[in-house]
Amino acid sequence: MHSRHSVHWRRHRNLKRALAIAGVFTAAAFSPCAFAASEKCTAPKEWFPHSQTPRPDDAAFESTSNCVFHQWSWQMFLWLTQDVDGKPRFVGFQSPQSLLGLKQRQFLPRMSKSPLPESLDEYLQAGTDGIMVDLQGRAVYYSQYINDTFADFMTSHDLTDPAKVQALDPNTAFPISGTRGAMELKASWKIVSEGDDVSDMFTMSTEVARLVNQGGKILIDETRREKVEVALVGLHIAGIVKGHPEMIWATFEHKRNAPNVIEATCTAKNCASVPPGSVISDEDFTFYKAGTTYANCNQNPASTDQLKLDEATQTLTPSTQACRQFEFGNDPSDASTANNDKNIADLNDSVDAQLDPKNVFRNYSEVGAIWFLDGSKLKPGMALATDDNLTGSLKLSNATIETFTQTQSVMNNCFRCHNTEQTFPPRMDLDPLKATNLNISHAFQNIYFWSQELSQGESK
Repeated sequence: MHSRHSVHWRRHRNLKRALAIAGVFTAAAFSPCAFAASEKCTAPKEWFPHSQTPRPDDAAFESTSNCVFHQWSWQMFLWLTQDVDGKPRFVGFQSPQSLLGLKQRQFLPRMSKSPLPESLDEYLQAGTDGIMVDLQGRAVYYSQYINDTFADFMTSHDLTDPAKVQALDPNTAFPISGTRGAMELKASWKIVSEGDDVSDMFTMSTEVARLVNQGGKILIDETRREKVEVALVGLHIAGIVKGHPEMIWATFEHKRNAPNVIEATCTAKNCASVPPGSVISDEDFTFYKAGTTYANCNQNPASTDQLKLDEATQTLTPSTQACRQFEFGNDPSDASTANNDKNIADLNDSVDAQLDPKNVFRNYSEVGAIWFLDGSKLKPGMALATDDNLTGSLKLSNATIETFTQTQSVMNNCFRCHNTEQTFPPRMDLDPLKATNLNISHAFQNIYFWSQELSQGESK
């Protein structure tokens, strides 16, 4: 395990290097006194203690600065992780499947991102895309959640009926009800294996479906479940605030998940270009073995049929060696994003300083957040692949959720996959989803296709 001091110093050193590359600070200007005198993005004292962090008022949100978007993200993370009956609040939220009366499948092995929504069946065919495998050989599992505002909107407008979706005004956006905007979440969980040190992670007991080899693929057998302890390693938060119907998309990770690629080799010309043989870190992380080279980071063995499952032990080979491509979701050589990255670093430090040292959530930090410069520009049919209206962390990925797509320009931030275009079905016998503003949510898209499968009596 790494000391808090060493993690903090690496972050401070990386930020100094990134800002120098971007031309934001000279070496002299980056003295402790000069840095302290600059304006910082900080966590208000009213957020603490953690047990009393108020929920953000989404209806009162004001887009006054880059900092306020990251403050919203951190305040929401703190509120979502408050203890409710022994578990973080978000664990008690509904799942998208529950709106259709489907059995709640809380944990599904993650496939690498697809521009298409993934039905339940496609999730099960993880061997064709990729499963993140921890160093102990266990699959990383995922759970999805929606809040009451999202759920109430769907049910009150009868949007679990595909015909009602097709008749809907395509400019309809997700609402803010009172002070609470619609929200969807995705969490990543590591199965705790013998010998794992998870003393600084939130853990809980649950059940997961066992993996099986079938037809040359690795699938889930829902009839065979296993009791396990899982540790929270990542959390995506996407929520509506006033003026931003596209949602703020933020992601958080446990601090020991993976090393940052910038620590290996970084030139002023391109911090994303790292020699394949570069060793990223000489320290062990939860999903990285010390000494692993860049060429062996974030490799998806399923794409070459190398992924193997031992059904008896439920272990897979090879393990995934995860590296975080961009520490704050931006190439540090991009001067235009230096203020965004500094705000995240300052806010992470501010929250860390004010949380109780014994609070397990002190060991998590914001990687970044992305949103629209002008939320009024959201409209149906937007691809968002090269949209200059995006701002914040423009290459945002979570090392445990988008492990295999961090360097793919077509899928290297949330809006590359979350857009408002027409969506084609995962199967030819299902109707496509017309272009609507609601398509920004994959939970919405999945519900549309799942409902068709249900109507055909084919959903399990």
